[in-house]
Amino acid sequence: MSAVRAERPALQQTLPAGGRKAREAFWFLWKKLKWLEDMRHLSSCWKKPFPVIGQGTFIFNADRRFQPFYISVEDAEDEYPMIALHVGNDCASFIIQRKRDRCPKELKRIDQAGCGVEEGKVSYWYSYDRDNLVLKYGKGYRMEETTLMTHDFLAKAKNPRERERMRQEMHEHLFRPDRKKFVKLYNEMVRGQFECPNSQVEGVDVLEPLVEFDKEPFICNLPPMVLDSSKVNLFTLDKGDYTFSASLPSACKELYSNVVGCDLNYTEVEGEKVLLSDAIRYSLANGVLKEKIESKVGELGDDPNETYLRVTLGHSLGKSPGIPYVLEIWPAGHYSPIHNHGNANAVIKVLFGSITIDIFNKQSPTSSHDPLLTFEASAGNVTWLDRNWYQTHKLRNPSNDYCATIQCYKYDAGDTAHWPYFDYVSEHETIDEFYPNSDFDFCEMREKVMTEYKHYIFNYF
Repeated sequence: MSAVRAERPALQQTLPAGGRKAREAFWFLWKKLKWLEDMRHLSSCWKKPFPVIGQGTFIFNADRRFQPFYISVEDAEDEYPMIALHVGNDCASFIIQRKRDRCPKELKRIDQAGCGVEEGKVSYWYSYDRDNLVLKYGKGYRMEETTLMTHDFLAKAKNPRERERMRQEMHEHLFRPDRKKFVKLYNEMVRGQFECPNSQVEGVDVLEPLVEFDKEPFICNLPPMVLDSSKVNLFTLDKGDYTFSASLPSACKELYSNVVGCDLNYTEVEGEKVLLSDAIRYSLANGVLKEKIESKVGELGDDPNETYLRVTLGHSLGKSPGIPYVLEIWPAGHYSPIHNHGNANAVIKVLFGSITIDIFNKQSPTSSHDPLLTFEASAGNVTWLDRNWYQTHKLRNPSNDYCATIQCYKYDAGDTAHWPYFDYVSEHETIDEFYPNSDFDFCEMREKVMTEYKHYIFNYF
């Protein structure tokens, strides 16, 4: 018997008095403590330091094949104190153990379908917030809507003085800012022994490493709408309704700067007597755009409305999935499938009309197709996405007029995959790949629709 197990209280010391109900209560408690204690006899399968001392988010992307596991945050010098996330079968919990504790203590537990290990590739994430003393666990993208469990160490503080006392105690023993922290992955017992099978790394998405770190803990959602930093005032700073352009990820910041001044109509420059926006509307009903949109039925699904036009601008430079700048035209009632952008960054500006955007969690053939959130962007609005924020979405135009957007894409500087496809959910509930092609070059499309419309208006070629 190990020294740790020898310290466990004798059974008669923990056995509650009172007959059958007491015995049932005891055995429930004993089983619960037993699996908590088991973790201390495992060898870690994986170990890495946090990139920032004492805080950050750990993401584990893998097919666990229903095998439960622990993610433990421990000191560099010693395995104690430790704060662990346990992900079991239809359950999850936060566990804590300090040097003075005989056995681990369960801080928070949830028991519900979908909160534990799953079959198939899943991103399990664990946020460790040193400054706010908050733990969070979720699956998929790191968002408020995907957070499954939260524990706030200061939640029970009755007044500011007690809150400060608790903060000092937690910083001294568990969240010391001068202590280097390590993250360790442990597999739970399988068939009577603890294993670290090689099969755990099979089936990991080619776009995502097995293990990722974010140096920031997850605190709250970043707004999907962008406001130019030159227009920020005290009220917008306080409300937090926008992501400011200067605060965008570096790739998005570059894209935003390149398209923020774009418009659909340039009458003062073109010297035209008709508007391109009117010419597009006419062509969608009667001309070359109508023919093209009808020819695209079946590319993404059998519904004629699951189509839109991609008008490319410029050339591919190898820094994005396909040509980086795309004018997308959405006839009334049309929509896209649920899709991602290969973990690329993107900025979308609405040039005409409005578009409704549904945001989804990471998709697999068994994922929920219910949106996490929905918002509408109108002419002049700008939205953004990166590998974690708003990456998987569905665009739809429920209005009575068409919508035109300028979309632009760029890979992260550290992206070594450069995945050239958009992955989308097909009508057969499978994940298919779509290579971003072009229906027209911009100048080609503009010349054709303007010629059509002028002929209609002025009856000349």
